[in-house]
Amino acid sequence: MTLAAIAFGATAVIFAVGLHSSLTDAKNAQTLAATIQVQVWQDNPGAGPSQAPTAGQIATAAAAITAQPGTAHVNAEYSPQVAVVGLGQPVRTSVYAGPSSWMGYALISGHWYNAPGEVDVNTVFLQQSGLAVGDTVTAYTGAVTAGATPVTLRIAGEIFYPSSDPRIFASAQTLPGTAVTDNFWRWNVGLAPGTSPDAYSQAVNARIGSGGPGGGTDGSAVGGAVSGAVGSTGGSPFTAGPASNHGKFYVIAIDLIGLLSLMVAVAAGLGVLNTVLMTTRDRVHDLGIFKSLGMRPGQVVVMVTCWVVGPALLAGVIAAPVAVLLNTATLHAMAATAHTGVPASFTDVFPVPALALLSLAALAIAVLGALLPAAWAARARPATALRAE
Repeated sequence: MTLAAIAFGATAVIFAVGLHSSLTDAKNAQTLAATIQVQVWQDNPGAGPSQAPTAGQIATAAAAITAQPGTAHVNAEYSPQVAVVGLGQPVRTSVYAGPSSWMGYALISGHWYNAPGEVDVNTVFLQQSGLAVGDTVTAYTGAVTAGATPVTLRIAGEIFYPSSDPRIFASAQTLPGTAVTDNFWRWNVGLAPGTSPDAYSQAVNARIGSGGPGGGTDGSAVGGAVSGAVGSTGGSPFTAGPASNHGKFYVIAIDLIGLLSLMVAVAAGLGVLNTVLMTTRDRVHDLGIFKSLGMRPGQVVVMVTCWVVGPALLAGVIAAPVAVLLNTATLHAMAATAHTGVPASFTDVFPVPALALLSLAALAIAVLGALLPAAWAARARPATALRAE
């Protein structure tokens, strides 16, 4: 009974630590919080066709962002739809003008595209198309009509991108004609170490003539309205700001799992306490004799605590592999509901030294559970113990 209680509690602790690391990796991979600190997006309609920013406005803002001190990486992101042979619906595509490998998308298999004609896709794309990494597919950057030019794409990798819709990630060279003003979405900016996203955003807004979120160049709402109204004649249709890295689901899941694991560990400790308390009462006669022969209170505490050390060590050996398997199974179950695969790095969060250290949680649970009965046994008078017998 003691072995089962300690193993259950230790498994919960190790599982919670591992899942915390795994979900943190998943959150960083999905939000790209570690690499994209600032984004510059279209805020106010410009003067171009379909209210899109003009090519001149895009070029001017791009030059300002590139010249801004603190810019380590930057690319322009376009969001066209691409017709893919074999899929019955247009596929939303992220097209990057400029280097993109620095963004740090987590790979499930394959590699990030690094040559013309290569693209990366999410898990749903592979599931719906029946293709695999390394296969080729034919796509059309516009409507599939007579005379439309097909583009042959080779799938270089499968990335971690939870979504129920297929998605393609490619360079502007691979999908010609997609990096146009009507498809422009935003710039992604990676900052140099030590650069403040807020200060950087304010400096970029001042440089491109935008007032930032909710205001004009003077910080007022009126200024923002004027900036949007004048468009290319005096304002900017773009606004810079810290990247909106949404990850509330992961935060809630991590906190909830941590709380539940703590409750299980406490319950395991109470189970140990109950077992040791019953054992101590059963051996009260032996304790009375030991104390009569000169055993000191500290020695009694050590002796009673040692009763659970053996089961605790065995429980740690059992709990470690069980927690690793449970963590992997849980991640794959969560990923299945999010329509994505799982990168190997998400489950490989238990280095051997760390796992050995975490296994000591079994010993900690056992010792903490045994301390109260041990203290009671240490305080008991020999005569009282013998009379109880």
